[in-house]
Amino acid sequence: MDGQAAEAITRDIRPVVVGVDRSDSGRDAAEWAADLAAVWGVSLRLVHVLPGTPDDGPSPVPPWLAELARGAERAGADVDAAGVVSGATVQMLADQASRARLLVLGSYGEGAWSGMLAGSVALGLIGGVPCPVAVVRGPAPQVPPPRGGPVVAGVDGSAAGHAALMLGADIAESLGARLVAVHTWTDIVLGPHGDARRSREDESVLAEEGAHLLDTEVDLVAAAHPALPVERILAEDTALRALMHRAASARMLVVGYRGRHEIGEMMPGSTSNGLVEFAPCPVVVAKPDSVGDAGRAARSSATVAR
Repeated sequence: MDGQAAEAITRDIRPVVVGVDRSDSGRDAAEWAADLAAVWGVSLRLVHVLPGTPDDGPSPVPPWLAELARGAERAGADVDAAGVVSGATVQMLADQASRARLLVLGSYGEGAWSGMLAGSVALGLIGGVPCPVAVVRGPAPQVPPPRGGPVVAGVDGSAAGHAALMLGADIAESLGARLVAVHTWTDIVLGPHGDARRSREDESVLAEEGAHLLDTEVDLVAAAHPALPVERILAEDTALRALMHRAASARMLVVGYRGRHEIGEMMPGSTSNGLVEFAPCPVVVAKPDSVGDAGRAARSSATVAR
């Protein structure tokens, strides 16, 4: 089997799904998703949810939604659906996400509240759907998300962190951006009851272990994306603080989600949720089962090599 045939088999052709409303944030999410769908070569679906029951029947497409679809097509995206469905917003979008490569949501819509930039819909979907979730925003309301800067991915050695790094590499390469891989370490650890204490490990040992972990993960990226420029950042800090520090100059943040919850349940406090709520740029949250074939192949090859 030649390389082109193998790529055709392994390429993820599932659509990018966007939950939209008529807000500026909904428009930004649709435009952001259209750019990514176009470079990925996959279709784009625009979904607007109205309150009601799923058996209410199809609703007519409002003019603002039709214009969003036309704008996405002008951006090069293949819009295979733009429609209105009835039901509970979180559940209806979760149903769409079950068949999606990526679920994209706006942030400054009606569901957002003071201080936290993401609404209950976004927080209720993260971790409860099988595909990665992107929450799109710029640094302020009515300011579009950035189109320049690096893709910044958090690396923590977990399966979710690996998923985030490989997804970040895929997005960065597709958009022609560079990738920044960030790993943090600290000598403060949490006990079984949430109590903080100092680690018994020497700081130099923790830093050395962190550097090794980061190098190992980035080597997997290099195996899968040999032409992608990657910057490695090792910091003595918390992951949330280090990633927030780089959010102002990032095109987007990509992080892993390791928590478990049911669809619709919000779990504030984790690094991923903290970034979704407060970061001034788009945040993409990946789960372990969203690692692509390239990432799995790279990990397998590295294991064999050792």
